[in-house]
Amino acid sequence: MSKASIAVPWRRKLFSSDASRSLAGVFGVLVLLIAVAPLISSALTPGLLTQSVVSLGVFTAVVAFGQFLVILVGGLDLSIPSVMTLAGVVLTSQTIFSGGLEMVGVLLVLAMGAAIGVVNGAGIVYLRVNPIVMTLATNVVVGGAVLVYTNGTPRGTAPEGVMNATQGNLWGVIPVIAIPFAIFVSIAVVVMRTTGFSRRVYAMGSNRLVAYLSGIAVNRLTITVYAISGCVAALGGILLTGSSGMSYLTLGDPYLLLSLAAVILGGVSISGGKGSYLAVVGGALVLMTISIIMSATSWPQSTRQIVYAIVIIAAVIASRRSRGK
Repeated sequence: MSKASIAVPWRRKLFSSDASRSLAGVFGVLVLLIAVAPLISSALTPGLLTQSVVSLGVFTAVVAFGQFLVILVGGLDLSIPSVMTLAGVVLTSQTIFSGGLEMVGVLLVLAMGAAIGVVNGAGIVYLRVNPIVMTLATNVVVGGAVLVYTNGTPRGTAPEGVMNATQGNLWGVIPVIAIPFAIFVSIAVVVMRTTGFSRRVYAMGSNRLVAYLSGIAVNRLTITVYAISGCVAALGGILLTGSSGMSYLTLGDPYLLLSLAAVILGGVSISGGKGSYLAVVGGALVLMTISIIMSATSWPQSTRQIVYAIVIIAAVIASRRSRGK
């Protein structure tokens, strides 16, 4: 079987009506939530809510790209929280990453995240450890390393350059962090729509055996995907640390479930081989919109959590029905 034989299915995955319906469904839910938010709280004007959603939804959307890739090839990455936290504590604890050397620190932290991802991929490929077990074990090990490294108390602040790139608003309206976010999403969309890498990822997720027989190096691709996931998780940790100005031991904890929920809400097939990253971005923004709306109510925290879960389930159902499923 030739490599050309997988080209048509790959293009169908990227440009099918299913992908268009996924985008329409998730962004339709987003627009609906923004429209009804003022009815729940008068403080949630469309402009203010949109600004808040972009500012806070960036982290989930960025981290979800790695989870999206891993799920596309039929895997799962549970090490995201500890990688994000490690990225934050390393960036804030090393004073050498200041005074013009911020980029050195950023690159080092990204390399650390990628290295952890390589370990995940290698364990899955060569040791044949289940992805859930492998990445969960990595999460525990890295989390323990963070505790040892910080002695239970992270110190320091984020480098000034990182904070400047993630804090504040342009002209009082556009969040500064929206700029690196827009660049990241643009690059990710181009990669997933135009490169041979994305063709191999979709083909492998659709049928691993057929992909192997077509000449795709499935083991190397698996390791690469997990390396990207680790690198992207580290990037999310960097952005979150810069936005808050500091690191803390629970920095990455919320983003495992958020990244998974964004991928599912974005219509990505949990069995792999099908999905759109733009829809995942929409899913991340929907999740953050729901969270902000719930925070603006006077309901007890327990009630908010119940309603939050119900609304997420309803949003997933609405998104699926918009795709005719």
